[in-house]
Amino acid sequence: MPLEWSVAGLLLAAALWPLVRKTRSWRARTGVFFLCAAAVLGGFAWQSRATGRLNARHQLQQKLPMENRPGGYVRSETCRSCHPDQYTSWHGSFHRTMTQRATPESVRGNFTNVSLRAGDETFHLSRRGNEFFVEMVDPDWKYVRALQQQDFVRGRGPAPKPEPNPPRAEKRITLTTGSHHMQAYWVAGEFGNQQFSVPFTYLFEEARWVPRNDVFMLPPDTPYLQQVWNSNCLGCHATAGQPQQDQRTFVMNTRVAEYGIACESCHGPAEEHVRANSNPRRRYALHRGTNHDSTITNPARISTKKSSEICGQCHAARFNVNHGEWMLEGFDYWHRNDFSTARPLMPGKDLEKLNDLSDPQQAAKHRSLSSYFWPDGMVRVSGREYSGLVETPCFQRGGMSCLSCHSMHKMTNADDQLARGMEGNQACYQCHGDYATKLSQHTHHAANSSGSLCYNCHMPHTTYGLLKAIRSHELTSPTAKSSIDTGRPNACNLCHLDQTLAWTAKNLNAWYRQPVPSIEPELEKTPASVVWLLRSDAGQRALIAWHMGWEPAKQASGTNWLVPYLAETLDDPYSVVRYIGQRSLKRVPAFEKFSYDYIAPMEQRVRAKSEVLQQWDPQRLLATESAKLLLPQQISKLLQQRDHRPMELLE
Repeated sequence: MPLEWSVAGLLLAAALWPLVRKTRSWRARTGVFFLCAAAVLGGFAWQSRATGRLNARHQLQQKLPMENRPGGYVRSETCRSCHPDQYTSWHGSFHRTMTQRATPESVRGNFTNVSLRAGDETFHLSRRGNEFFVEMVDPDWKYVRALQQQDFVRGRGPAPKPEPNPPRAEKRITLTTGSHHMQAYWVAGEFGNQQFSVPFTYLFEEARWVPRNDVFMLPPDTPYLQQVWNSNCLGCHATAGQPQQDQRTFVMNTRVAEYGIACESCHGPAEEHVRANSNPRRRYALHRGTNHDSTITNPARISTKKSSEICGQCHAARFNVNHGEWMLEGFDYWHRNDFSTARPLMPGKDLEKLNDLSDPQQAAKHRSLSSYFWPDGMVRVSGREYSGLVETPCFQRGGMSCLSCHSMHKMTNADDQLARGMEGNQACYQCHGDYATKLSQHTHHAANSSGSLCYNCHMPHTTYGLLKAIRSHELTSPTAKSSIDTGRPNACNLCHLDQTLAWTAKNLNAWYRQPVPSIEPELEKTPASVVWLLRSDAGQRALIAWHMGWEPAKQASGTNWLVPYLAETLDDPYSVVRYIGQRSLKRVPAFEKFSYDYIAPMEQRVRAKSEVLQQWDPQRLLATESAKLLLPQQISKLLQQRDHRPMELLE
């Protein structure tokens, strides 16, 4: 390139020489000389910058997980030419944006000269052109220290020495994870193409940065552990990922078929399909005939159990039987493997059998399973819907599948991907159409009310995740006994927040002849929601706090009487409970503009709670609402009985 710019300068000088000869002004001649020199130097500078950008882009490519894994994968862009409608519907889904490269189009967080603090560490976010950066303690240094600590614990080396001034580094943001409710960010490391987490998450609802630990159900003061995308997120947030970690050096050369959940996540590798269908006669024959294309998997044309298993690749609580194999090769598309042996479902029902927690093995298994399941084995965390579905009689005996209600390509909206026409009871009427003519007789609620929506009773919001309550995907019927045995709120009391568990048991006995269980005095006389919010574990408190802002529950139970109870969530030890509680409080009239920071210091949170109680006007309550209020000493008694066991829910 220097030769080209020199030639350009000489040509420019030659072009200007006739003008120079006609003038005797030494200034003009000097000006022409400097003009030619400036052109050459400017060209050099421009070329240098362009080369620098190309080198930087190449270096970045080397540090990103490669989208070229073997196995017959061709990427979604290849599918677009023959399947434009399906490509468009998938492209508008949140599956596609599970993982993206960090670009101005994908990055949702504010990087305009932002300073953040987490514990003793400071972070500075910035943006330069189309690139995003974070200045922080060097994540590679942290990673090496974590490996040293691991070796020390295993007796393989000395403990890492304290470092009062750890090295810092400015890192470019490489990848984003999430685009629905919140977004996490990643930077490249030096161990191959490892991607390290930035310990902050950007919340869309609040348009703010918060520490990563404060968006998950974790015990208070849990230390932040630096995550590695290649091993933590790769399995479900990318298509056909292979960590490719060298077990000796820990260097990763990760490969994926594609970032995000793409076409080949559900349909399998498409190379053979593309090659076979390049023949127009074959395509025409398939179009005109009744045979299915054997070169690709269409979930709508295989058995209900196998099609649901496709979703269960990610939407299930599973074990990796051979972790070392996973860290090298990952796990290929489901139909090439036997999930029951390679990645079996976690046995949630085993929780009921673990009675001797003094046994270290039983205690460890209990801790692990409790992070996903209620005591009776029902799923209690989001993203594990398949694990609930397989326990449902409708799936086991009735042919129900994920596609009975959901669709990737014919969805009503991307929020929940319900198939068109499945928003109300139509999904259930596919098999239980006889209930359409006797709905009120069955539900004992008005036909057009939320109490007559099948899923409100049989799929209540008893799953936690993403700072909200989510519907259970194990279809059940509400019982008072299950709430007593497991602590899981039942559908009746999640809507009728103002009623006791005894009220629920009485009605279920009258309507469906369910036996009335023995109920403790507190749940006989106090609204069940209040008891659960004040006394139960953090997971239950989060669910009740969410339902106190749920519109059907507000319509059935009223709202103003909930204020003193929601105020108690504002200084809850668990940050996610505080977040959900303040969101529900802001949905109460007169508190819409209530200002509160759920991660503020304790004294500020306590002050906010006091301000809520001062602002609340009990005179506005109806007589029926006043009857649900507890005296301060009654609230204090329930708080003293609170279940403080550490709660970690692995959504």
